[in-house]
Amino acid sequence: MAPRCLWLLRHAKAVTHPPDGGADFDRALAPRGRRDAAALGRLIGIGGEGSGLAGIAQPEVALVSPAARTAATAELVVANMAPPPRMELVPDLYGAEPEQVFDLLRSLPDTVAAAMVVGHNPTAHALALDLIAKKDKAGRTTVVHKGFPTCALGIYAFDLPHWRGVGSHTAHLKGLFIPPFDAG
Repeated sequence: MAPRCLWLLRHAKAVTHPPDGGADFDRALAPRGRRDAAALGRLIGIGGEGSGLAGIAQPEVALVSPAARTAATAELVVANMAPPPRMELVPDLYGAEPEQVFDLLRSLPDTVAAAMVVGHNPTAHALALDLIAKKDKAGRTTVVHKGFPTCALGIYAFDLPHWRGVGSHTAHLKGLFIPPFDAG
């Protein structure tokens, strides 16, 4: 069986203040966030050689926080995927702790080989590091050095036959994509 693959995406840059009468949940993407998410979507759409995505399984399902900024990020990023992943808005991702994200991943059916999670900080950054196996020193160094800023995408491979085995230090970092992106 092929390894499991997780695409961990932190939402793109959002405006500082919610709309009148709104809350943090309602904050939209800032112009820079829209540009970064669209550029990442174009990069993913290129796939293959030169993008750093050659041979990496594209997500079949995207588990997305329903906050305005995460939903908008997800839509822009997956726009050029063929086929796009099935989008599932997961209310528990808004404000989720890392263990709650692990629980969501562990509940995925084993027929899903690759999944995407689109969420928020500080959880996204914590997961970006916590997922990496202790023996993947290069992956850990990459995330520590580059961080996990807005619109960062980390792609992780798990050599596991079942999602239920996903947890801390079980993945190998396959790629880390940080804005600005160079996809036309």
